[in-house]
Amino acid sequence: MSTKDIFEEIVRLRSSGEEGALAIVVNTSASSPGRVNFKMLVYPDGQILGTVGGGIMEKKVIEEALQCIRNKRSRFLHYSLKEDEMEGLGVLCGGEADVYIEPIGAPPFLYIFGGGHVGHALYQIASLLEFRIVVVDDRPAFASPERFPKAYRVLSKDFKAAVSEIEFSPSDFAVIVTRGHAHDQLVLKEILSKDRLPGYLGMIGSKSKTARVFQNLAKEGIPQELLEKVFAPIGLDIGGEKPEEIAISILAEIIAFRHGKIQGKTRDKNAAI
Repeated sequence: MSTKDIFEEIVRLRSSGEEGALAIVVNTSASSPGRVNFKMLVYPDGQILGTVGGGIMEKKVIEEALQCIRNKRSRFLHYSLKEDEMEGLGVLCGGEADVYIEPIGAPPFLYIFGGGHVGHALYQIASLLEFRIVVVDDRPAFASPERFPKAYRVLSKDFKAAVSEIEFSPSDFAVIVTRGHAHDQLVLKEILSKDRLPGYLGMIGSKSKTARVFQNLAKEGIPQELLEKVFAPIGLDIGGEKPEEIAISILAEIIAFRHGKIQGKTRDKNAAI
């Protein structure tokens, strides 16, 4: 199948919500089984479309691609094809190859709990990126299709009821930016009480506010290991205080998390608000 057919298949996967991973040979040296720009699409069941050159290297790429599908993160891999090197693949090509693997699928969900100033700014900027945005607010004036025309879905209902009907997945992102501490705490408690959590969960607030919320939820029985998964205070410290600047700091953190640059949050360091 041609490269064009691979791209057509990627479009089909994305439109249907199916998953896969695209592997591309981006660099080679000396003798290598694959050439630059060789492409291979890997399906969740291990089936492939295209090739990166075959052999042991291709088998390794398939294994890594399946891992990328599972964790929703891209990878850049270097393969040494020299038999006498410990990290080599035991083949006689004698060259090296770099392979980039990108997971394919429908854009991830970004749940924004709170349709106020920060929530709306976050929606506006996130609309420029690949997210299916869901906005939740219990005030009809702050949760309407007119206010969020590009949103995948807008839920104007009680926060507890809204969270109860959402089924999160590890590829989802959830941001809590409601109009007050009580609502933030309620939403956080309801999300942490679900069987499956979003991959990224962040809550707005000062260090003292988030500390109080965590203390309250710990008293209500929320395990400490779950509280430690929450990015709070949320966002990277870029020094801004306007809603748009806060939104940028939150999205910067989300993007860094999505690409594996950060794994978790230390609450007393590198936090925005």
